Amino acid sequence: MKDVIIVGGGIAGCTLAWQWHLQGKSILWIADDTVASSHVAAGVFNPVVLKRFSPVWNAQEQLDLLFPFYTQVQSYLSEPLLHLKPVWRRLHDEKERKTWTRKSMREDLDNLMVTNPIDDSIEGIEAPYGYGMVNHTGWLDTNVYMQGSFEYFKKREEFELAIFDYAALNINKDHVTYQDREANAIIFAEGIRLPENPWFKNLPLQGNKGEILIIKCAGLKLDQIIKSSVFLMPFKEDLFWVGATYDRDYIDSDATEVARDYLISKLDTFLKIPYEIVDQKSGIRPTTVDRRPFVGNHPELKNLYVFNGMGSRASLVAPWASKLLFEKMYTGTEMPAEMDISRFQN
Repeated sequence: MKDVIIVGGGIAGCTLAWQWHLQGKSILWIADDTVASSHVAAGVFNPVVLKRFSPVWNAQEQLDLLFPFYTQVQSYLSEPLLHLKPVWRRLHDEKERKTWTRKSMREDLDNLMVTNPIDDSIEGIEAPYGYGMVNHTGWLDTNVYMQGSFEYFKKREEFELAIFDYAALNINKDHVTYQDREANAIIFAEGIRLPENPWFKNLPLQGNKGEILIIKCAGLKLDQIIKSSVFLMPFKEDLFWVGATYDRDYIDSDATEVARDYLISKLDTFLKIPYEIVDQKSGIRPTTVDRRPFVGNHPELKNLYVFNGMGSRASLVAPWASKLLFEKMYTGTEMPAEMDISRFQN
């Protein structure tokens, strides 16, 4: 009998698989080959909301777990996962410079924001008012993370590429049975497919479509992640990520010309050297009405759990949230009420 069955192949599912593995538990991980938002995510982790210069919810607790977690996972895989890069927030006027300095002195932000704005010039980027720098930032290579995880657990015979069949799940008082496999519990981390889940479909998940561009810009030498109205992030060689859009009124998951034109128009406000677009990617993020994850167990079926709604900050929040779920399941530790799905029971 396995300790847990995990359903879902995005950042959330990968992180659960590793969390249980690193804690010495046995798993059966089931995922299909549907393109999830994680497959097209740039994987940026940043503990500051750069529109308002405010800390991400529980940012420090998340950071404290992020680095050791991914470093451990990286030791099992053949390629690097974490790329530590400072985020430079492009400041738009003198008022923003003053606001940046003032807010960086707050107790909840002084470890995250560098107080004095940076006036260094980057050839090809227009930033007359300089930049505010955020500490403890970078990006997770989500494709290496997911593909490497699939291969690792497949070799252990703990991963199965398949569409999960809800009708094949039998729920007993102290265990679940799926087809001919048994486990003490099951965790659903299905992303945007949550509304198809018969046990958790009533949770108020919102799809949020995101599109990004990959550009080639041979003249740009960049060792930072630039955040303006869109972000510009070094990827590899002369390639850079540009994104992202946020669309709750999407029709499908296909890349659109409207998003392409939007991203180009925003990028052209500050990138002043020639570039070419080499790719456009899109995906649907699983977001929530209150911007907090959906984590916890079914109110009646105590061996059914959900782990969803990580949104655009999945690479930052998932290691922390998965550890809290593990502790809840094995030690009875209460999770923060803000993300426990019991908040919707009434």
